[in-house]
Amino acid sequence: MIKSNTTLSTKDIMTYGQFHIPSSWSSLSWQQLCMCWQAKIRFGGNPDAARAAAMLGFFGCTVRRRGNGKQYDEKTGELQFSLRDAENRRYFITPGELACIARHELKWFDFPYGDHGEKPVKDEKGKVVKEGRNPVVGYVGPMRDTMELPMEQCAIRNGRFVLEEGKMNLFSKKFSLPHVACVNITWQQYRSLQVIAPQLFQDGIAEEQVLDLQAQFLAHILVQRSYALFDTNGGTIRFRPHCEYVYNELQAEALVPYFLDGLTREKKKASELTGKFLAFSILFHICFQCYQTALSYYSVVFPDLFGGGGKSDPLNDAIKGEVGTLNGIMKYAGYSEQQQVYDSNLPFILDILNTMTKEAKEIEKMNSKIKRK
Repeated sequence: MIKSNTTLSTKDIMTYGQFHIPSSWSSLSWQQLCMCWQAKIRFGGNPDAARAAAMLGFFGCTVRRRGNGKQYDEKTGELQFSLRDAENRRYFITPGELACIARHELKWFDFPYGDHGEKPVKDEKGKVVKEGRNPVVGYVGPMRDTMELPMEQCAIRNGRFVLEEGKMNLFSKKFSLPHVACVNITWQQYRSLQVIAPQLFQDGIAEEQVLDLQAQFLAHILVQRSYALFDTNGGTIRFRPHCEYVYNELQAEALVPYFLDGLTREKKKASELTGKFLAFSILFHICFQCYQTALSYYSVVFPDLFGGGGKSDPLNDAIKGEVGTLNGIMKYAGYSEQQQVYDSNLPFILDILNTMTKEAKEIEKMNSKIKRK
């Protein structure tokens, strides 16, 4: 048992479960995800410092102040961090120990989108000249029911997103955040994001083009608040104190220059990523990873649609033959207009497509059996 009010050794922290060191990007809550991206961007050129900063956030460390008010140990000249466990017991840790733990426990930190690893390289005599690297689990992993979202909306103030409730000035813009499984994005949004997302990490892409794609992605996945119009008095349309977040491509297109300007400014200056504000670039990665996680989750939930594994790709085939697909979905859902399909939530449409794909496979099996006879 670890004694409280003592310096906590590296071995103790690695084996003491009360501190809950995350094992991958996939195990982070929304708040931890924000914190990790802040550390990555702030210390991007120094991975050791970025990992240590993230570890401080996980532990909730504060700088230890001694009886004389000083923060440094007079004998060693080192800082000591103070942290408390789940039972409110206090422990102390040095920067050297913290860096060692972060390097050992946060190997996944440098690979937010996952890493397939590398096999060891051997020379002609079979001697290993380059060590192998184990695969790393990225954010694209199994769906997590426990991921926390602080709220469904965020506001933009002075070019930054604010994750807090409260009064906003007249120049603030308010947006709806994507849920973890993207259950609040529409089929039309998904179709737009599907075109943008694959281009984001292509080799040799120019920085200007990357910024433009990021701006497009944010403009499509973050839905701006709009006021609903109601017929309130004998056919006269008036504003009511009611707002909603309804996606339409025209709204997204109008927001691209807004996000592009913000991303460009973030690139030009070193941002002070502290407090309650999030830079555009951080929010882009958070939104993108939510989208990637959702796709990974849906590939498990709708195996007939995503799990092709053969020559055909059912989801791609359905999208290419969009007119026929829309007609099929309308029939299953009882819709009378195609726009109803585009406005429907993504998982609802994927469920219908998965059912259609499954039925098509069963018919194909039956036909092949008849031909054999």
